[in-house]
Amino acid sequence: MLATMASITSATRLKRHAYEFGVYSSVIQTPQQIAREGCGYSLRFDDSAKNIVLNAAKELGVRIRSFYYESESEGKKTYSKVVE
Repeated sequence: MLATMASITSATRLKRHAYEFGVYSSVIQTPQQIAREGCGYSLRFDDSAKNIVLNAAKELGVRIRSFYYESESEGKKTYSKVVE
């Protein structure tokens, strides 16, 4: 799963804070297929940790733009927006 945000600073802060709750993640540049405003950064983590990441973002005051499921088929990654 990906959580998209505007800056690498926000993504890095969220990564560190989520790790305190046992969430292993990585910061990546938001894939072009889902980047809303040119560029941005995303936190990649296991789908099961979504609520932990969301709560960690609220604690830090970090704005998550959107969540996306990430899948791979025939060597291509595809993304589908999580609708709440």
